[in-house]
Amino acid sequence: MDLKDLLNTTFDCECGRSHDVPIRNLVYAEDALERLPKILGSFVDGRRVVLVADQRTWAIAGEGARQVLEHKGWSVNHIIVPDTERGGPVCDDTTHAWLNSKLPAADIALAVGCGVINDLTKWLAFDRDLPYAVVATAATMNGFAASNVAPALKGVKTILSARPPLAVFAIPSVITNAPFELTAAGLGDTIAKPISTADWILNHIFNDEYFCRYCSEIINTLEPYYFDRAEDIKKRQPAAIEALFDALLYSGIAMTIVGTSAPASGGEHLLSHTLDMMSSIDGVAHDLHGRQVGLGTLFASAIYDRIFQVEPPRCYPLPPDIDRVFWGRLAASVGQQYEQKKPMLQTIREKLTDGKTWRAFLAACRQQVRSPHQIKNCLRTAGAAHTFADIGCSRERLLAAILHMHEIRTRPTVIDLAWILGILPGAADEIIDRWLTDEGAPVGAEGEEKRDNPQGL
Repeated sequence: MDLKDLLNTTFDCECGRSHDVPIRNLVYAEDALERLPKILGSFVDGRRVVLVADQRTWAIAGEGARQVLEHKGWSVNHIIVPDTERGGPVCDDTTHAWLNSKLPAADIALAVGCGVINDLTKWLAFDRDLPYAVVATAATMNGFAASNVAPALKGVKTILSARPPLAVFAIPSVITNAPFELTAAGLGDTIAKPISTADWILNHIFNDEYFCRYCSEIINTLEPYYFDRAEDIKKRQPAAIEALFDALLYSGIAMTIVGTSAPASGGEHLLSHTLDMMSSIDGVAHDLHGRQVGLGTLFASAIYDRIFQVEPPRCYPLPPDIDRVFWGRLAASVGQQYEQKKPMLQTIREKLTDGKTWRAFLAACRQQVRSPHQIKNCLRTAGAAHTFADIGCSRERLLAAILHMHEIRTRPTVIDLAWILGILPGAADEIIDRWLTDEGAPVGAEGEEKRDNPQGL
């Protein structure tokens, strides 16, 4: 299918819902900045724009965007989001409040940057009922075209609903020549999507969560864009980088279509969110989101491998509460989320006694999940993070994150299922040593190919 046909459409889907894609333009061209005045002008009557960037993205494309817009008669106010003591800006309630206090009157907002800048601008624009657009400066994450925001609220990583941009702009030479760790983070984020979809299937089967086959097929269709081009991504081949960027954009559109992060964020994302939250507690630096997600994807895939060998399922008791000592000042917020998840975990336990339901889950997810061999080979070939040393994390810290990441978020994932089945906590050490180090299992042709898309859901 031609995914660009989805832009600016509303259509009735076989899932029973009407889907809306309000994004009107995806501009991937060297003259992307020059197209800003005309395209933004088609969205609003006024000519006042507030431009949000950080120090780096202002130099890369923010100043250029300002000049182009002012030359065409736009009034441009810009806000530079400051770095934190531990590095770049963060998307949290504190930064959001600061940005809100700085926001001038405007007709449209323009983000210039990547994850944090895009999320902050999207969040603020939604609160102020402003349209917004984004100039991407690296192929680093899939949130550009998504409607959701992933901030930290009271220290806990959360998903909020907002609105997607009306347009995404990107300059190919800027995206191709961005710091490679950003591009590698984009690969780590997008390689997670089949695992995320498997978790979506899990919740559909066990908790009757809404599921859209069309949306899941978008995610599966994107996989060859990046999975088969790992070497070219490492070499910064323009066609491969553009393909990766497209995969990130359209996985974001998939989230916009269904109105949740379900198609693109599952248990594999919890590792990254937990490491981020640990950093907010103890001040130890964490790595880029997508690089951490790549490791989370490896871990989740290895967990699925073990689940596929379980027959029949047997339920084990879960800890009655979160580890409040571990979470410290975040314990109350984390505990509130975990309490909301408990009824769904109980439902999973009850349905595991039904052999037909269990077999349907196994059949569907076996077709969806890539093996850890394949995932590790892709990440390593591309020069992306695939060991805990790559993300500057000690084994002890990684293990702590893995053993506590099921406690965050209100939605069950494969990590919760592994605890219910008794796979965790016991398997954590072996999976880390086998898959998240360079001394583990050899990577090569071993591992089954992903089969056809799930049927009958």
